[in-house]
Amino acid sequence: MTNHKIKYYVVTTLFVAIVMLQFFVPWLGLLPLGAFVIGASATIIPFTVAIAGVILGPKYGAVVGMFWGLFSFINAITHPGTIGSLMFQNPLTALLPRILVGYLVGWLFNRLLRQQPNRIKLLGLGGLGVLAALINTIGVVLLTTLGFTIMQTNFTGIPQHNLLGWLISIVSFNAIFEMIVGFILVSVIGNILLPIAERSEIKG
Repeated sequence: MTNHKIKYYVVTTLFVAIVMLQFFVPWLGLLPLGAFVIGASATIIPFTVAIAGVILGPKYGAVVGMFWGLFSFINAITHPGTIGSLMFQNPLTALLPRILVGYLVGWLFNRLLRQQPNRIKLLGLGGLGVLAALINTIGVVLLTTLGFTIMQTNFTGIPQHNLLGWLISIVSFNAIFEMIVGFILVSVIGNILLPIAERSEIKG
C-alpha cells in the first residue's frame, strides 16, 4: 500500500469517527438555533460529509456518507417506536441520500471549483453546503414517501393521504436554517482545510 493511499485511509477514518461522534453525541451533531428562531435547529452531519467529499474526492466522500447512513440504519433498528426510526429502518432512506451527499459534493467540487480562484472557490463551497442540505432533505423525504406508500404504513401520526405534503411541512422549517448553516460551515471550514490537505498531497 502506498503512502498516498494510507493518507487517504487515515483521513477517511478520521471523518468517519467525527460523523460517529456527531451522530451518537447529540450536542455535537445538532446546532440549536433557538436563540435566534424558536424551535429551529440544524443537523450538521451533512456538512461534515460534504467537507469530506471536498477534501477527499467523491469516492471517499461517499464512503463517509455511507457510514453516516449505516449509523442511522442501526440506530433505527435498535431504537424502534418512533416515526423517525420507522423512516430510517428502510436502508435506502438511511443510505442513499447520505452517500449522494459525499459523492456529488466531491464530484462537483473537483469538476467545477478545484482550479478556481479563492474568492470563487469560497462562494462555491458555500453553495455546496446548501446543496448537501438539499440532497439529504429531499432524498429522505422522497424515499420515505415511496417507502411508506409501498409498505402501506399504518403508524400513529402518519396520514393516509397527502403524505408527501405532510413530510415537507415537517422538514421545511429546519431545512431553511440547515441551508444557511451549510453555506457558512462548508465555506469557512472547507477554506481552512483545503490548503492543509493540498500541502499534505490530499487532493480528491
